[in-house]
Amino acid sequence: MKKPIRKYALSVMTAAVVLLLGACGNADNSNVTPSASSAASESAAVSPSAAASAAASAAASSERTLTDDYGHQVSIESTPERILAPYMEDALVTLGVTPVAKYSAGGTVQEHLEPWLADLPVIDLMSGLSPEAALGFEPDLIMISSHFLPVENYETIAKVAPTYLFNGEAGDWGEQLRKVGELLGKEELAEQKLTEYDAKIAEAKEQLSQSVEGKKVAILWPSEKEFYVVGSEFLSGKLLYGELGLAAPELASATPDNFGTLSLEKLPELDADELFVITPEGQTEEQVDKLLADMPLWKTMPAVKNGRVHHVSSGHWINSAYMANLAVLQDVTEALQG
Repeated sequence: MKKPIRKYALSVMTAAVVLLLGACGNADNSNVTPSASSAASESAAVSPSAAASAAASAAASSERTLTDDYGHQVSIESTPERILAPYMEDALVTLGVTPVAKYSAGGTVQEHLEPWLADLPVIDLMSGLSPEAALGFEPDLIMISSHFLPVENYETIAKVAPTYLFNGEAGDWGEQLRKVGELLGKEELAEQKLTEYDAKIAEAKEQLSQSVEGKKVAILWPSEKEFYVVGSEFLSGKLLYGELGLAAPELASATPDNFGTLSLEKLPELDADELFVITPEGQTEEQVDKLLADMPLWKTMPAVKNGRVHHVSSGHWINSAYMANLAVLQDVTEALQG
């Protein structure tokens, strides 16, 4: 998923092969005849070539071949350890995996993941993923969205390490988490996390049922000349309107691309009782408040008059993944139950 507003935005391994060689004889072998003892010694002494053959066979049996979203055959040996997955780190953190680097765009990282990734080096994708940048991290496996790696550039990155290319337009973070779980041999954990997520949504929906009854909720991204309105099919809008069942104002429901523009003159028509205002990257809440305070029409809105404006971070609100959604869920329940 790309950070720019309208473009959105989850192996070669050392196989530990243990050959258990049968050793005949134990502490009491007095009844073993010399010929039988000799045969046991010969069977225990496996030649180097036989050991190498067994190791190769074991390695081959542990290799898996998966097909990515664009039909590429991706061969992965054993369980990858050095994983490069820029802007898909949310899925890795969800599954308890630490990547070799973390996504950055011009120095901006995913703040909601910093508790887990703070010490990692960054890989900047402002201009996409280059083979030189990928090679520097010596990955065993690369996972990346087509937003950052166009299909036509796939082979240049696949030469660095086995590369699984996700369809950046798919938009289903749950299925993406399942695929990442399959790639990493953590299918059961991925399913467990999805089950836990559904339970958290159901619990939050029950908690909010009374406090939001009859109320309309809007999500806005402000700028100096216009606002962006998040609709029901766009990232955090899916969570609020689709999963939690919150009511959207008509203007938000009618947004054609689910992240549409709203001119300043149209602000009074956004009849929301609760407003979530996204703080753009690189700005503070204070800067956003000052911007809004200078707009006369802003002060006429019901939610503003009643003090029901909630500032939230673009890092997880313009996102869609397990950890990001849980952060949004926490923001929503704290704001609307307060």
